[in-house]
Amino acid sequence: TTRSRSCYCKRMQAARRAQSLIRHAAAMSTKEQTVTVFSSIEGIAQSLRDADPNLPLEVVEDDALGGYGGTIHFDPPSLREETKIALRRAEVLVSEPAVVMALLEHDASSLPSLRWCQSTYAGVDPVFNSNLVERPLPWKLTRFAGCFGPPIAEWCLARIIGHERNFAASTEDQRKGSWAGSKDAILGYRYLSCLTLSVLGCGDIGRCVARAAKAFGMRTVGYGKTIRGSDHGLEGIDEYTTNLTKALREADYVVSVLPSTLETRGLLNGTALQPASKSDGGKSPVFINVGRGDIISADSLLNALDNRWISASILDVFEVEPLPKENALWRRSDVVISPHVSGLTQGKDVPKVFLENYGRFLE
Repeated sequence: TTRSRSCYCKRMQAARRAQSLIRHAAAMSTKEQTVTVFSSIEGIAQSLRDADPNLPLEVVEDDALGGYGGTIHFDPPSLREETKIALRRAEVLVSEPAVVMALLEHDASSLPSLRWCQSTYAGVDPVFNSNLVERPLPWKLTRFAGCFGPPIAEWCLARIIGHERNFAASTEDQRKGSWAGSKDAILGYRYLSCLTLSVLGCGDIGRCVARAAKAFGMRTVGYGKTIRGSDHGLEGIDEYTTNLTKALREADYVVSVLPSTLETRGLLNGTALQPASKSDGGKSPVFINVGRGDIISADSLLNALDNRWISASILDVFEVEPLPKENALWRRSDVVISPHVSGLTQGKDVPKVFLENYGRFLE
């Protein structure tokens, strides 16, 4: 039964966690390796201490590194000398990929002892988009994976509901003291159970978004490059396709969670979104981007909006971040902008991922 399978899965997950802790404890009993934390994200070091008081930590703090959410402010030339020394001796480093690459771009010898970097982000494209690091990498790199699906799914569904119910119009009515002043705007919504959501990218995050949409009765289409049979095995995905045109044409909402790779950069540029237009048999969907901003240029996005290939766009990521003030996207009433905050790394989430990987590293 479904309940039995759920109980079994929970037991298996508990067993795997126990095995991981045992493996970590065994590794720690034979060898210790100092962990250097150099991150713009608050609370990581304290969370690691709380999870394992015996973990040897070196916390490096410097005014040259700061930020919030998915936005990093880092000026390597301003680093203090003691910070540079600490980073030069770091063998295990917890940091953001963009920080690591900025260090190496500033000074290729800034991390001479590095053996393993645990990323604090799911995306590691700054490393692989750079030509400065030799291939294969001279040090191990692990993604911070498995934590961002639920918060990003929450953000996407909140945005979809907010758009359909036009909460912004109700807020404006309240500001004006006008009862149902935006009558057409607040009464013209559709039930989510009548709509189709296409997810571009069917990894962990994409499947979480699809499952959340299914909870509201939405039909879901998943797009990816991997060829799969009709029994695709992707939870939350009603139909899977490798045909981008099909995914765009069937959608009322399109959510991109695609990473930045050679294959995805510029994927939606030019006329790629035209099949989504009503004149081409589509529904002129709302385009939501929570993946990477370089999947589509600002000019291509503006052109798609102007031609009504898409009816609106809800954006959390951009080609250039922070989004420059002069960018025309700021001034569009059919665009919603947020500053790369749909899924944030929280310090309390880091120990589980890090300690599992740390045990493997020490073995």
